[in-house]
Amino acid sequence: MNTPSHSILNLAILDRGQLKGCTWPIIVGSWLPDAAIFVFYGWAKVMGLPEQVIWNEAYYTPVWQGIFAIGNSIPLALVGIGWFLWAKSPGGVALSASALLHHLEDLPLHHEDAHQHFWPLSDYRFISPVSYWDADHHGNYGALAELALVLVASVVLWRRVRSRWGRSLLLLVNTVYVGGYWQFYG
Repeated sequence: MNTPSHSILNLAILDRGQLKGCTWPIIVGSWLPDAAIFVFYGWAKVMGLPEQVIWNEAYYTPVWQGIFAIGNSIPLALVGIGWFLWAKSPGGVALSASALLHHLEDLPLHHEDAHQHFWPLSDYRFISPVSYWDADHHGNYGALAELALVLVASVVLWRRVRSRWGRSLLLLVNTVYVGGYWQFYG
């Protein structure tokens, strides 16, 4: 999934009940698993690597895959939830729960770029038959499912968000997603 999708879905799911008001920890937790990928991309651009090399070679090197495994670890997210429950930290629970949701949302939509979600217990990668981007692996359907989920979650959030800034951000993200889908798959 695209990183902003995780934020919208996770806010719709988590920012209520005992985690109500933990908006920023939820947003940070939704981006945290992809943080190493952003660092990787920045490094690759500084190194002058072309896009083809970045995503078809460098991304799959053992060093970078090992780094990505840490941020995409379901066991580590569960440990985080447990730790913050013990410490009675709703913000920490929200952050770790959001990271866990990110991992669970990624599982059905990553094919060749699947993460090692069970690290350090296993190097196993769940290779989904559906990709969120790769047309060779039903990317048009994966992207459509992601778009539909984001639109539904945005309706839920629209009812909760009262600020113009928050609503404007929701409109912007949804406009970009709808336009992007039609540009790539329409």
